[in-house]
This record gives sequence, structure tokens and C-alpha cells, in this order.
Amino acid sequence: MERSKKFIKDIFIYAIGNLGSKLITFLLVPLYTYFISPDDFGYYDIVLTLTFLAMGFITFQLRDGTFRFLLDNEDEYTRKSVVSFSYKLLSQSTLAVLIIGILFSFFYEIRDWGWIIAFVIVLSLYEVEIQIVRGLGQNKQFVFAGILTAFQIGLYSLIFVAWLRMGIGGIFCSNILARLVTMVMVETQTRVFKRYFVLGFKDKGVNRALLKYSLPLLPNAVCWWLLGGSSRLFIEHFLGLEANGVYAVGIKFSTILETFSVIVYQAWQETAIKQYGASDRAVFFSRIFNTYCVILTVLALIFVFVLKLNYSWLIDARYLDSLQYLYPMFISVICFALAAFYDLGYQCSKQTVRNLPGVIITTILNLVMNYFFIRVLGIWGIVLSSILSYLFMLGFRIIDTWKFFPVRVSLEIIYPILFLLGGALVFYLVDSPVVQIGYVVVVIVLSYFIQPKDVKNEIGEKLKGIIRKH
Repeated sequence: MERSKKFIKDIFIYAIGNLGSKLITFLLVPLYTYFISPDDFGYYDIVLTLTFLAMGFITFQLRDGTFRFLLDNEDEYTRKSVVSFSYKLLSQSTLAVLIIGILFSFFYEIRDWGWIIAFVIVLSLYEVEIQIVRGLGQNKQFVFAGILTAFQIGLYSLIFVAWLRMGIGGIFCSNILARLVTMVMVETQTRVFKRYFVLGFKDKGVNRALLKYSLPLLPNAVCWWLLGGSSRLFIEHFLGLEANGVYAVGIKFSTILETFSVIVYQAWQETAIKQYGASDRAVFFSRIFNTYCVILTVLALIFVFVLKLNYSWLIDARYLDSLQYLYPMFISVICFALAAFYDLGYQCSKQTVRNLPGVIITTILNLVMNYFFIRVLGIWGIVLSSILSYLFMLGFRIIDTWKFFPVRVSLEIIYPILFLLGGALVFYLVDSPVVQIGYVVVVIVLSYFIQPKDVKNEIGEKLKGIIRKH
């Protein structure tokens, strides 16, 4: 019971940071659509997608490795070894990127190249630093970093994009400046660099173990990037930048649900690792997974229908075509979130190498489907490919992780599936706001009654505690 309460408590802690930061990011989408053309927004989206790919190579996936090794190692010696090695390796790789970027600019002319290089480097440094802070158990500072960064991006975007009309250069400037300020503020609060970084400190055993854990995650990260990011390249090639801009806006809105999945993933990451040795882990993990399926479905339906009712005024008319893709995009996020849930099986057991075959097969399948589907169905083909790919990965992981991460999928999974099928009919065939809202209310009520009694009690107690505090 205590671990469930701890898990729910962690969800609320991460929710404070993520929801606050993502709300600001969400509000920026309408701002960008009014001040940036679909072509430019499509270009920015492609750059952002490629940046996430480059970040994995620059950081050697230490953002995941440092968190995992710091979370269950509380002795100062190990912490100094992990932090010192991470910062030294990161400084070398960022210096190499800077030199390569400068040399590259002499031979090729790329739009906003300076901003792009600066953004890649700053984002890499930022991601590793906040994961180190989180691994050290300083969750409040981790949450603070997310809120502060998002608030600054919103403020700077108003200045650089809306006021100074800098276009996508203003978006880059806002993101870079926000993260630099946040890193300084977080270091001022935590003194992580001052306490744990020692220039001459070196432990080859810890360094090898850290790289052994992190490096297999690099091809894994590349494959995940191909799964989520290659679609932009297909759209740009076959349909053009304007179509990619429309697609990007729809994706931005679907990240509302992805934000919730990230919150649960972060909380679940800590709980799963610490409870992996429990004798009843199979029962506990299964209960969390099945409840998660229902909650994801309910939230997806709430978000997608709220968006549909308000879409016409939320964004500029040039992007309204993206509305038709919202529903399947949210379904894709659900499939992604459930597949990511099983990722913790590989992390808990430290069998990160075993994760690669499933991800590689799924990536190849996704690329093949993207190529053929987009030629026949356009953007619809990309969205369909995404759903099928994540469903395949989910099935593969359920089978592959059974021996060391046994999560039983309940027969009650049929309810979320029926809810989504009914929601699709209402979304595309019914224009009445009353019927749409009524359907969501019915789903919420039914979802409450199908939950196990102990789950309802735990969530209810947490909500009552929050209400009392306020």
C-alpha cells in the first residue's frame, strides 16, 4: 500500500512541473501559428527533430545512465565518479560539435546554422544536468527547472517572436536563453557541479559500467527517433514543408497526452527500479499497467474533444486541416505510452542490450510503412504507420520481457478499446457539442466503476489530501 501511495505521490510531484511547463508550451502553439508561416514552422519542426537525434550522440545517452546509476548509489565516491565522468565526456563531445559546426559552415550554407549548433549544445548540457539532479533525489529542483524553463520560453517568445518578429530565430533564441538561465539557477540551488565534479577524479570500473549501460541505449534512441521523427522527413519530401507545418501543429497538441505519459513514466521509473526486487512485483506491476490503460484512454478522449470544440479559434486558419488528424494522433500516443511502460523492464534488469532487437525491427517496419502509406494516404498514412508500429512494439515487449518483467494484461483492456472505437464515431460523425461532451462524461463514469476498489481508494485519498491543503 505504501509503495502505491509513493507512486501516486511521485505522479503528483512530477505533474506540478510537467503540467505547468507543458501548459505554457501548449499556449505557445497558437502564438507561433499566428506569427510564423506553415513553411517556416515546418522547417523548425524538422530542425527540432534532427536536434533530438544529434543530442543522443553528443551525450552518449548519459542522461539516462547518470539517472539510473545515481538513483541506487548514495555513497559520495560513486556520485563523484559518475558526475565527474559525465561532465568531462560531455564537455569533450560538445567541443567537438562546436568545431565541426564551425568548419561545416565554411563549406555549406544552412539556414539558421549558428542558432542550430547553439541549440543542440545547450539542450544536451541541460538534459544531462537535470537528470543528474533528479538522480540525486532532488525532485523539487528537477520540477523547478521544468517550470522555470517553460516560463522563460513563453516570456522570451513574446519578446523575440511576437514583438521583435524574429521568426524561428526567435524560437531558437528563446529556448537557448531559457535553458542557460535555468542551468545557472539550478546549480546555484543544488551545487551539484561544485560538490561532485572533481577534474582528476577517475574510477575506470564505474566509468565502464556507466558506458556499458548507456551506450546500448544510443542505437535504441536512434531507433526511437526514427519511429517518431522520420515521419517529418517523409512528409517534407513527398508533401512539402507546408504539409509538415500542418502535421507539426497536430503533433504539438497531441503532446498534451504525451506529457501525462511522461509524468507517469518518470514516477514509474523510480518506483519500478526500487520495487523490482519485491516478491509480488508481478501483481503490483500488472495492476499499475491495467489502470494506466484506462486513464490514458479517458484523458485522450477528454483532450481530443475539448480541442475539437475550440480548434477554430485556437490556431490560425492556415493550420485548421490538422484537426482531422488529431484523433488518431492521440491513439498513437496511447500506444507509444504503453510500449514505453515496458521499457522499464530492460532498465530495472539492466538488460538494455536486449531492448535493441525489438526497437530495430519496429523501426524498419515503420520506415517501410511510412514509405508506402504516404504515397497512397498522405499524412493519414504516416499516422496509421505510427499506430501500427507502436502496437507491434507493445506486443513484442510483452512477450520479450515476460521472464523478468511479468505484467499481465487484464481482460478489462476491452473497455478502453471500446471507448476509443465509440469516440472515433462521435468525433467524425457527430457535430453536436452536447453529444460529444455527453459521451466523454459517460466514459469517465464507466471508467470509475471498472477500477479495482483499492485503486479508487488510493486516488481518492490523495485528492482529498490536496483539497484539504488548499
